[in-house]
Amino acid sequence: MGFTPGQDDDEIANINITPMVDIILVLLVIFMVTANFLKKESVNINLPKVAASDPNVAQSVQIAITREGKILKEGLEVDEARLVNSLARESKYRPNMRVTLSADEKLSYGTIARVMGLIRKSGVSKIALSVKR
Repeated sequence: MGFTPGQDDDEIANINITPMVDIILVLLVIFMVTANFLKKESVNINLPKVAASDPNVAQSVQIAITREGKILKEGLEVDEARLVNSLARESKYRPNMRVTLSADEKLSYGTIARVMGLIRKSGVSKIALSVKR
């Protein structure tokens, strides 16, 4: 079956996509496995314990005060002016917005009251305190 003069070289009409599908599936598995390792950093805050708490706190904007007195909004550190401005902007679009304030149990009452005042200054009237059950 050698080459004979006068034979037509037929074009390849079919493309074999099996290797491409194999590569795509391998990439999919790699992305699924590595996605589990990408997690949001959490802040270690020791919340005070109480007998009963509100189960609907997950639907609100989360503000946290660390033991060092840093203010975090949704896990990102913000200063006081940025906190007031961002909450004021959000409350215009969500008039019944609720803020859940998580504060370390070792913080002074004055620090918590100051942050609550900033939240009220932004126009948010519904403030919940996050606690352990």
